[in-house]
Amino acid sequence: MTMPEHVTPWHDARYDMPVSQQLERYNELAAKNASARARIELLARGIYDSARHGADDRPPLTAAEHIELLALAECIARTVRHPSNVHHALLAGVTWADIARVVDSDELTVRRDYQLWADGRHDLNQHYPDRGMTADEHASATARVAEGAGDAR
Repeated sequence: MTMPEHVTPWHDARYDMPVSQQLERYNELAAKNASARARIELLARGIYDSARHGADDRPPLTAAEHIELLALAECIARTVRHPSNVHHALLAGVTWADIARVVDSDELTVRRDYQLWADGRHDLNQHYPDRGMTADEHASATARVAEGAGDAR
């Protein structure tokens, strides 16, 4: 199997497309992949029945399609698992313990990841004042991280 000339990293692959369209394309490729693999498995077991399973050929994904599937999966995961979701949950009154439980992590890790995200947003604001977190917003986020942190250890 030869690899495509240019392998697109996840952040360049379909990132300009709404997540709903990313999911549609991902589902299309995943279904094509599952169908082709099922046919191969049935043939290998000697139980393929064209009347029951369909007579049409189901070619496997190309290398480029596998790359696209991987890139889409990563892009979707990073989009829907965005740290801003933690931020908005905290602003709505959700506790660190609840967030950690929901994301199957521990409070210290969730707090650290949130602080890193807030630091990045503040750095962004330093370069682009109309974006990211202002100094006051960053201070509030940092205070939020520290709130009850001793209880989480």
